[in-house]
Amino acid sequence: MREGRSTTMTWLLFSPSGRLGRMPYFLGWLFWVAVGGMLLAQMFASEGDDVQLGLWTLALVVSGLVSTLSIIMLTIKRLHDIGYPGPIVVCLFIPVMSPVVFIALCLWPGQSAPNSYGS
Repeated sequence: MREGRSTTMTWLLFSPSGRLGRMPYFLGWLFWVAVGGMLLAQMFASEGDDVQLGLWTLALVVSGLVSTLSIIMLTIKRLHDIGYPGPIVVCLFIPVMSPVVFIALCLWPGQSAPNSYGS
């Protein structure tokens, strides 16, 4: 069965199964940073209008929750690519370790051979 583009994006952003290379992992993070930045800019642009500010704030909060879930899924797939189990994703929520883990996952090459998480 051939998967369509929307199915592929759904897998990329919201599925914990499979493996993910360094570049798609980094680009997934960059996507969510850009979405958050755009919503934050809209909030600042709506400072004078309370209704608009409230709506943009709500959009930012919802986006934050969705992006957190997505980043967890991206990180689980990235961990699978280097041969580690998904529960190590908890390290992203330890404040001092979070930047170190992110940089390591962006730089650490994946396993070239198939592992127990996929080819």
